[in-house]
Amino acid sequence: MSAQRLLKLQSLMASFGFQAIAINAGGWLKYITGLEFHLSERPIILLVPQNGEPALFFPKLEQQKAISSNIPLKLFAYGEDSKEWADNLRSAMDELGLNGKAIGVPPESMRFLELELLKNASDSLHFSSAAELFKKLIIQKDKIEIDCIKKAVSIAEKALLALLSSPISGCTEREIANRLVIKLLENGSEPNLPFNPIIASGANSANPHAVPGDRVVLEGDLVVIDWGATVGGYISDITRTFQVGHINQNFERIAEVVLQANHAAREIAKPGISASVVDGAARSVITAAGYADYFTHRTGHGIGMFAHEEPYISKTSQTELAPGMVFTIEPGIYFPDRGGIRIEDDVLISMGGVETLTSLPRKIMAIN
Repeated sequence: MSAQRLLKLQSLMASFGFQAIAINAGGWLKYITGLEFHLSERPIILLVPQNGEPALFFPKLEQQKAISSNIPLKLFAYGEDSKEWADNLRSAMDELGLNGKAIGVPPESMRFLELELLKNASDSLHFSSAAELFKKLIIQKDKIEIDCIKKAVSIAEKALLALLSSPISGCTEREIANRLVIKLLENGSEPNLPFNPIIASGANSANPHAVPGDRVVLEGDLVVIDWGATVGGYISDITRTFQVGHINQNFERIAEVVLQANHAAREIAKPGISASVVDGAARSVITAAGYADYFTHRTGHGIGMFAHEEPYISKTSQTELAPGMVFTIEPGIYFPDRGGIRIEDDVLISMGGVETLTSLPRKIMAIN
């Protein structure tokens, strides 16, 4: 798969006006080479020319990992002396003939450390954002990628059911999150989860990206659980909302609005439709119910090897949906200091329309 990805990347370079692409450690490097490096004080840069083998600039201590790449690489290893960096990187650039060339970088992940090193290694390089190139590279998934996402959805759903088979009332948010991580691993997720699970209870549930803390989950609390699994490097991202004990009628009514918004967005999604239309379908339901000011984020985002990627389902996005796109539908209503409700599903655009990959019940449910 990596060889095909490299060829696709190289074929896109000419149409976007790049002679090479520079990528640092992280998701993009893993996507192209299969190599997973952590960001650290030691720079790692993959240089991909329009034709031929890429070059990897990396610390010698990662030699064994580097030689396990899924694609052939020209290797340029440096030692512990940072004074070696510039000369070593310059050798890699010379090998690929990059002097004076237009180099594209992923703007959301390229750090100042690596970018400055690249600039200092050659004053004749021209750097610019390759955001649109990277968008086109990954926005439509193939069958292997889709199968991984489907498995990640299945694992995540099994893990949540396992978690809720025991009471959570009286536990802290952090304790519940830890238990969910264990259930995800027990059910087959890779250890590099897409994100730390969100367990947000009571007023914390009004924070869409709350961090689980020491708050104890109590009777009557709303509990928003946002979690996912990883399979083959591909992720799922799901959210369901619960209430401990009995369901409050007011929250149930609001949850029904969120459910209708979720359904409206999933119903309208299909090839040829703009992402903004999908966002508008969800947003119009919530607006009509009088809660427009309490829906504070876009309706969804793409998922794949990244937890957030194209297509972004927002009111400003003009991306036209096409088969192979996988993204979330996650409308929510949030009342500061009171609580929030979100329902998040993973969907796939197919030739015939849309396939909802998630299957857990969407209505707000009472739990212990």
